[in-house]
Amino acid sequence: MLRVIVNGALGRMGGEAARAIAESGDLELSGAVDAPGRPGIGSEIFGVTVTGDLAAALEGAAAAVDFTNPDAAVAFIETCAAAGVPAITGTTGLQQVHLAAAAAAAMKIPVIASPNMSAGVNLLFSVTGAVAKALHDFDVEIVEIHHNRKKDSPSGTAARLARVVSEARGGMRIVHGREGMIGERAENEIGMHSLRGGDVTGEHTVIFAGEGERIELTHRAHSRRTFAMGTLRAIRFIAGAPAGLYTMSDVLGL
Repeated sequence: MLRVIVNGALGRMGGEAARAIAESGDLELSGAVDAPGRPGIGSEIFGVTVTGDLAAALEGAAAAVDFTNPDAAVAFIETCAAAGVPAITGTTGLQQVHLAAAAAAAMKIPVIASPNMSAGVNLLFSVTGAVAKALHDFDVEIVEIHHNRKKDSPSGTAARLARVVSEARGGMRIVHGREGMIGERAENEIGMHSLRGGDVTGEHTVIFAGEGERIELTHRAHSRRTFAMGTLRAIRFIAGAPAGLYTMSDVLGL
């Protein structure tokens, strides 16, 4: 049994990950952590007490999982590096400065940093790159919709999809929405559109529009359980991995 701790365990995604670990059969939820002072610290979830002391919770752990916010994710990874514990963060909204910190920690421990832990979404990244390269003269638009409580826009997944398209084509400009008399659409741009409403778990569509035809690649997440199951795959992968910075593409062998 691999002992695993969850950071951000009182959050929606952290709680779902903790549940999946506790119910997995081959993993043990050995610790649950959240921000000191947050309501719920000291309560019990899935047989463990939620603490605000990450360093203490890491003792004896085989891996640690994080679903918090970008700055907290960096502190989490650095604490894991100091403790020698493999780290996974599925936190969305990571910028280059956060990824740089993750890369530095990855010199000591294996680190997985992915804006989306879904197996399907990570396959979408791979397929999108192949289509973008093959249909190099098609216009590209990305549309995503999430629940009305999501804080970042566009989603980390949508931003990653845009980077995949841009890299496949040697660099493109991202346009966030359009309004007014802006003239004809430029050839070398990616249109990015974010929708927010209700309790939508997550939906992403990459549209490739050409002369006389259109291809749409869509992924719909029906529940957060999707991301939790991907997290279990990541835990099993990282427990035996050497130090380095990984993504879910590595976990899935893409």
